[in-house]
Amino acid sequence: MILLKSDESRRKLNFENVRDIVSLSFAVFGLSFIFPAYISTVPRILLINGFPNTLITLLISSELLFLFFLNPVFEHALDITRSAIGRRTPYLITFGVLTSFVLSLLENVNRVYSNSISILSMLVIAANFCLYLYSLALFGLIKDKSNESNQTGWVMLRFQTKLWSFVGAVLSFIYCSRSSQSLLLPAAGLVLLISSLFAAFFIIENKKYKVKMSPFEKNEYHFSYEVFKILKKRDLSNTMQTVETSLVISLFYYLETFTVPFAESSGLKYGVGTTFLTLQLTGVAVGYMIKLFTKKNLFSENMRAHDHYLLLLNATIYLLIYITFKNLAISYLLFFVNGLLWGLFLSGRTGMMIPSKAERFIFYFSKEKKETVLISLFVIIFTTLLGAGLDGFGLNAFLPLVIIVTISEFITAILHNKVKKNGDLAKERGERF
Repeated sequence: MILLKSDESRRKLNFENVRDIVSLSFAVFGLSFIFPAYISTVPRILLINGFPNTLITLLISSELLFLFFLNPVFEHALDITRSAIGRRTPYLITFGVLTSFVLSLLENVNRVYSNSISILSMLVIAANFCLYLYSLALFGLIKDKSNESNQTGWVMLRFQTKLWSFVGAVLSFIYCSRSSQSLLLPAAGLVLLISSLFAAFFIIENKKYKVKMSPFEKNEYHFSYEVFKILKKRDLSNTMQTVETSLVISLFYYLETFTVPFAESSGLKYGVGTTFLTLQLTGVAVGYMIKLFTKKNLFSENMRAHDHYLLLLNATIYLLIYITFKNLAISYLLFFVNGLLWGLFLSGRTGMMIPSKAERFIFYFSKEKKETVLISLFVIIFTTLLGAGLDGFGLNAFLPLVIIVTISEFITAILHNKVKKNGDLAKERGERF
């Protein structure tokens, strides 16, 4: 009888679980809402002020530089922080306010100090630094609450935060396509500010994070800076998977950064570029859900074995978009179908539902710290190379470069499958003998 009660208590959600799920889901919603406004505005501001594309891609992905070089330092600092309101909440409040302020300041500075490369660069880097620390604090809090929750609470928390992350990104894209450009960053910053304060006010951290650390507890947190050691002794199969994931994220970073400027340079009205990105992201979600609900079907299993061919279809669709770009009805449809194919591919490979700058889970919620660090490094390298390609060939090379990266992803996926298959065969032989 006691065992039955304990099993039942593991499945039931109490008031604290529900409160935490709602608060954290709203916080993730606010964070995701900021990124479409960010990528619809910041690259455009930088291009207008004469920034080279290489520098733009480097500035947009500068958050990953902090993730690569500084993550061990700040992760340890957040873990050992103790205050009257907990160890994550002070950072949520501080960097929620700072992020909102810096993004609003960026829009105002662009109006007053045009062609000021140094000031704009510092503000973009500051915004990315604030977003980095805010994300680190928020997803650290999600991890803490996941560990404290029962099994049902853990599942619901992870599902709801992913769901509202997607909802926030889509609604923000829709808002960006219909709102004035000058209002995007201040409005998105306000949503982030409200959501961060809401989470900080309603979430109550564990009591042990509100008192001074004991000597015994201090021994649990060891600091070690091993960023550069990670680059050594890498398994080939894991490396191929990391490169595969990095190429996908780099491609979507690149698409987000330059789709809006490319659409406007092609003579299309404001809002068309963000509509393209909205339809692509919606397609990714639809493809993801199709794969999820057909997971145990024979069709799904066969697709997993040959899903790399979806990338060839995507490369063909990008070519069709390039040919028919100014025909909006066809381009809208092609972007949605393209996203759907990406969703089918990614759901079986990486599990990413929002392959964009709004994707936080793979960087801040993953248990594979070494993998995260390497992905950050590769994404910085790949996006910078793509920016350099645009500098060399002009903005008209935007879609041809997308096609090249998609074909590169296809080749990488084939090589990864081959390496994995050889590894499995070697493992089977080893077990037999």
